[in-house]
Amino acid sequence: MNRLEHCLFHGLPAVRICASNGATATVTLHGAHVVSWTSPTGVEQLYLSPNTRFEPGQAIRGGVPVVFPQFNTRGVLPRHGFARTSPWNLLETQPLDNQVSATLSLPGNKVIKSLWPYAFGCELHIALQDDSLAMTLTVRNDGSETFSFQAALHTYLAVGSIQSVNLTGLDGSDFEDTTEAQPMVMKRHVALKPLEAIDRIYYDAPNQLQLQSASGRMDLQQSGFCDVVVWNPGSKAPPPPDLPADGYQHFLCVEAAQIGRPVALGAAQVWTGTQRIRAAR
Repeated sequence: MNRLEHCLFHGLPAVRICASNGATATVTLHGAHVVSWTSPTGVEQLYLSPNTRFEPGQAIRGGVPVVFPQFNTRGVLPRHGFARTSPWNLLETQPLDNQVSATLSLPGNKVIKSLWPYAFGCELHIALQDDSLAMTLTVRNDGSETFSFQAALHTYLAVGSIQSVNLTGLDGSDFEDTTEAQPMVMKRHVALKPLEAIDRIYYDAPNQLQLQSASGRMDLQQSGFCDVVVWNPGSKAPPPPDLPADGYQHFLCVEAAQIGRPVALGAAQVWTGTQRIRAAR
């Protein structure tokens, strides 16, 4: 039976959605962060760093951080914006026969308003259907002043071994190689070299990709988002402090993103972007 449960995840208030086929997803109210997604067979599909700090105000390393309204340091806001470190509210949802879901809303508060003084609404809808996870980010302009934003679902996919990955569907696409010293270094897509640092932004990317790894094949689809980010820190540079030295071996980030062309929303306008992932098989 489809159901929604309130729970704690490493001390953080969270909600777990459970599908009748055995699939589950856990989302913390801190950051609307999807921290776990298991397939109907009980296999975890996301990577979560064992070194992450589950504390208010701290970003969680792994799962699916929500990047909004700024990507990385491409603006004056904190890195990747404020959504991933802010408290969200759970909206009431009813399980349906063919899917179970939860919707979280980002309320404005004094900290957010001091950083970004716009009237806006932001929601994340998380749904399990069959063997897939669908995440839909919705942004609404509730004021009279037009604003622009960037966004991404920074998805850490569990791959078993980084050396086993083969990401397909990007042939013919160009990407910005942000590992280069000079910004905006554009290259034509080539196969990933898993032990090297990977930090690529594919602009106007295809909306369907396949990731083959030791864990199996995942199908990834996106709509609304125009770009794709592929990231792994590799083996050569010191890892981020909240990632184990061997953490890079276990995930590949494939992110649905809107970076190159920030979304401009006028009064009462709404934007949505969705990433749907079919569990490895």
